[in-house]
Amino acid sequence: MGFEQIIFWLLAVGTIVTAALVVLPPGGRNPLYGALLLIVSFFFIAGLYVLLFAHTMAVLQILVYAGAIMVLFTFVIM
Repeated sequence: MGFEQIIFWLLAVGTIVTAALVVLPPGGRNPLYGALLLIVSFFFIAGLYVLLFAHTMAVLQILVYAGAIMVLFTFVIM
C-alpha cells in the first residue's frame, strides 16, 4: 500500500467514526460533544478533499460548514 492509500483510509475511517459518534453516545446525548464531533468530522472530510487535489473545496468545507457549526455552538447551544 502506498502512502496516499494509508492516509485515505485513516481519513475515511476517522470520518465514519466521528460521524457515527455525532448521533451515538456520548455525542448524541450531549449537544456540546455532538457539535465538536461534527466539526472534527468536517476536518476529516476536508482532508479527503485535499487528497483529491480539491483545495478550494477543502478550504470552503472548513470556513463555511465548520464555521457555521461554531456559530451554532456559540449562540444556540451555549
